[in-house]
Amino acid sequence: MDEARVVPVEHPADGQAEKARVLFTQNPLHRPILYAILKACSEEAWQLEELEVHIQSLAEFKKATQPPFVLIQWLSDADLLDSWGVDLYGEDITPERCEGLTQDEIEDLSASTAFKTSATGLVILEEFSPKDRLMELLNNSPARYDTYLEVLEFLLEERPFTELDKLLRGKSVLMDGRAEGEGPMQPSVFVDKLAAAGGIVYREGWIITQEGKELLEKIKAE
Repeated sequence: MDEARVVPVEHPADGQAEKARVLFTQNPLHRPILYAILKACSEEAWQLEELEVHIQSLAEFKKATQPPFVLIQWLSDADLLDSWGVDLYGEDITPERCEGLTQDEIEDLSASTAFKTSATGLVILEEFSPKDRLMELLNNSPARYDTYLEVLEFLLEERPFTELDKLLRGKSVLMDGRAEGEGPMQPSVFVDKLAAAGGIVYREGWIITQEGKELLEKIKAE
């Protein structure tokens, strides 16, 4: 990433979104943390160093296999983050400030890079909203619907996987979709699918996310 970039001109999101969708659909392991970074950067601009520290503090980062800088680079390369240079005082290096300066002088002026979710990133935040993905997961699996809700409710309190395994093991739903002669699916399948949809997250144990809690409350109220 070029730390001497100036504030970019906004561009339409429609022509960029497909590359971003590929990033999110082909990286299910990192989808929760990528989404969390975009969400954080949609609320305010972050300087690179501060953003890296923030990413490391997120619960979603615990499952990541890439360092924060690489995750930021992925989002930037997919046009999901706008970036520009800032000086030592955190002030934007605008095109106006660069007038009359050489490239070397611009680079000397730049102390860091700032990031904010782009117009395309806002589209992806909406398309990959955990609430929508959770509803899709529930609606596409009628036989597993009640069990997914049971797991969400069970995880209103943080619990280790051993307790989840105990909750699910032996349930008839573990035979859903299995061919004759096949054994039951592993309880971890429910955990993995709920995590990929953004309904639960691992901290010191598994726990429901805010989006998962809101959806659970909505369903129980209907």
